[in-house]
Amino acid sequence: MARQREFDEDKVLNALRDVFWRNGYDGASYAEIMKATGLQKGSLYAAYGDKRSLYLKAIERYDMGTVSDGVRMLSDETLHGRVRIANLFDSLVDAAETQKGRWGCLLCNAAADQAPFNAPTESAVANSMNRLKSAIKKALKDTNSPDITELVWSSYFGGHTLVKSGASKAVLRKLKAQITKSV
Repeated sequence: MARQREFDEDKVLNALRDVFWRNGYDGASYAEIMKATGLQKGSLYAAYGDKRSLYLKAIERYDMGTVSDGVRMLSDETLHGRVRIANLFDSLVDAAETQKGRWGCLLCNAAADQAPFNAPTESAVANSMNRLKSAIKKALKDTNSPDITELVWSSYFGGHTLVKSGASKAVLRKLKAQITKSV
C-alpha cells in the first residue's frame, strides 16, 4: 500500500510554481524550493522527482490555473469575440500592478530560458501556449478579423514581456486598443 502524503499538495504545487515563475529554472535553488514548500529534498524527490520534474510540475500548475483562466475567459460565448479579446488584454493591464505580473508569464520565461534546451519543457510550453491560441481562434471566429489569431496570440504573450520589463499601464492600454481595433 502506498504511503499517503502528509502535506497539502495544492500548497506545495502553488509554491513550486511561484518559485520557478519568479526565479526561472536556473535561479530556483533547492534551498528556496524547500523553504517555499516546507518539504525536505528527499520528500520532494519522493513525491515529484528531480528538479526538472519539479519544473514541469510548476508549468503544469500554471497551465491548470492561469492558462485555464484565460481559456475560460475566451470561451465565454455570452460575450462577443471582440469583448473576450479585450478582456484578455485587460488582464495584462491589471497584471502591471501586481507582483506576479511583474514576474512575467511562466510560459514566456520557460520558452526563452529552458525550452530550447529541453524537449519535455519545450513540449509543455508549446502545448499550453497552443491551448490559449486555440481559444483565441475560437473567440475571433465571430469578429471581422477571424484570420489574425497569430497576431493576437503573439501580442498577448509579448504583452507579458512588456509587463515584466515594467511597461506602464498606458502602454498596455495602447496595445489593447490596437488589438481590439484590429478585431
